[in-house]
Amino acid sequence: MSSIDYDKIRADARAEVDAELAEVTDPRERRTLAEEIRDQAFMELSMLKEERQQLVASAALYEYAPDLHEKFGIARTHLRRLTMILLHDDLDREEQINPPSWPADRAEAARNAGIPHHKDVVQKAAAICGRYEGAAARRSAAIAHLEDAGEMLRTAGGRVDVDPMERPDFADIREQARQEMVNELTAADGAPEDRLRRAAEAVDLWEEKVAELLPKRDAAMCSLAFYTTAQGVYFSAGINRNACNRVLARVLKVPSVADLPKRDKQPAAARAAGVRFVKNAERKLPKIATEYEAAKARQAAAIQIRNELIPVMNAEPYGWGPGRIAEAIDRDDKIVRRILPAAESA
Repeated sequence: MSSIDYDKIRADARAEVDAELAEVTDPRERRTLAEEIRDQAFMELSMLKEERQQLVASAALYEYAPDLHEKFGIARTHLRRLTMILLHDDLDREEQINPPSWPADRAEAARNAGIPHHKDVVQKAAAICGRYEGAAARRSAAIAHLEDAGEMLRTAGGRVDVDPMERPDFADIREQARQEMVNELTAADGAPEDRLRRAAEAVDLWEEKVAELLPKRDAAMCSLAFYTTAQGVYFSAGINRNACNRVLARVLKVPSVADLPKRDKQPAAARAAGVRFVKNAERKLPKIATEYEAAKARQAAAIQIRNELIPVMNAEPYGWGPGRIAEAIDRDDKIVRRILPAAESA
């Protein structure tokens, strides 16, 4: 089966909505059409949701592979979450966010839960996931146009005044998050294989959180930098000036930081590049950046602990070997083989 290009599906869906709405010049008419597109996409998502979960769960339990989530265009933790919600109908909200580990025998657990093994399940699940991601992208694009309808008019003449922003102590935030993650993964008693599993699950969880927060942080930061009177936006974003300017240059599609437009030309350049105005970004950015930096610190701490446990499980008396370790941490064994020589030479 050839893999589905989910990024292209999402991009094409967004482009389709953008093109359809670009033909409507009146903001009120554009908003009405955007609402119709949003509602249609929402209905399609509702119709696909249950079948998508059934097929994804069937594939994950009967035909699991470390890269299976990529065939469905979702994160590894999301794959486990969809499956565990179907496998355990008594999961509480916290367990749904941070799902339990895979059962030792996935196929047996699926049969006990009455989950059928569909024929060609991976192909069927991928096909419905493609439709689902397309509908989700259309809904997101329509919502963005709804939000822009009023805000683009409001920023057309220049920059919006905003209050001074909070500047969190990111060094303290990172260290506190790192220490919390270390304490969480080392305080509890347990065999090394249990600690390895917990660390691997933490890596997955915080990797997904980092990926979720980064575009939100950048969107708020760019909106503030291009459309408002905010100064020193990078202080509230947890990065330095050069890193901020690299993000601004990337979204404007200019080749280097030196090519950024003059400040008075930036609102028009940003609108031309499709940069969205984020309402209340001056309040949102410090909170998002705080979550992002904490998540990155937790991810880094979990990776370090996981990598320290890999050579332990490879050596005697365990002698698991790269293949078994890779299965335990839900990664390709190439990653394990890269970690082992580094640990041996340290």
